Amino acid sequence: MNEDLTAFWGRADLEDPAFTGDELRRLPAATRRVLESHSLLRQAENLRVIECDACGEDHLEEVEILVEPAGSKPRAYITCPEAGRVSVPMERLQQWSVDLEAIARVVGAALDLGDRIVTIAPSRIWLLGKQRVGARLAEFFLARGTTWSDSVQVLQAASRLQASPAPIVLCPNRLPDAAVWYQGGRTLFSLAEHSHIEEARLVIDASYFEDFHRQIAERMEVPPDPTPIPERPALLKRYVEENRCRIKDVHYCANVAREDLNKWKLGRTHLIPDTSEKAIRIEKLLQRNQKSRI
Repeated sequence: MNEDLTAFWGRADLEDPAFTGDELRRLPAATRRVLESHSLLRQAENLRVIECDACGEDHLEEVEILVEPAGSKPRAYITCPEAGRVSVPMERLQQWSVDLEAIARVVGAALDLGDRIVTIAPSRIWLLGKQRVGARLAEFFLARGTTWSDSVQVLQAASRLQASPAPIVLCPNRLPDAAVWYQGGRTLFSLAEHSHIEEARLVIDASYFEDFHRQIAERMEVPPDPTPIPERPALLKRYVEENRCRIKDVHYCANVAREDLNKWKLGRTHLIPDTSEKAIRIEKLLQRNQKSRI
């Protein structure tokens, strides 16, 4: 893990990611240069409450702004129970928001993907592009908040990510615990663990990706055993109930037509053979869900 970037990736994975002026100044100079050169932060509304640094008690106080006489520069003050009225430098009130769209662009560029960034779920999931990883072509996604309480619902609504075969998913900080995130052959990596600063640039250590992705992709390439025909309606119903989705979401995620899904469910093997690509995609989707539940 690169300590110079740990604080940034951890902050980027919070619901309202921002740095105060004090926090930003405490970051290593190399980190600040990367954030500035890549425009990863944008100035936000100034703080209205700030920590007192006059008495050593670290208490929070409301800020009073004075502009007197008219036309003079604004001055900021807080009232400390011990030190009385305390002048606060205006730069301490500054607040900087993490630019999430900029993160997606910068990560895509660091991986040399060269594709247009596509927002899948606003402020949560982006498609960064695709690139050959070893012998396989893999799609890369950036996913934020994968450990939040709503992360499973966000994933289930992200049909484009669900439909991607064995993609690589990059998370700013912590990796999810929910098994559903590892379905579909998804390989997840933490940017906090696999990135560093080099000559004022963000560098992602993509060399770690190939071996893990190969192992998972190889398992994905082994066709599952066909579900017995009498059990197929129940398996499909269970998937819909557990993932709180609709039938049309199932055939979309499996990348088959709705009528093909119905033929598979009814056991019309003369139309959709169990060894066909369509049947295998359906089985992989539904059986992965069943295995993760167990």
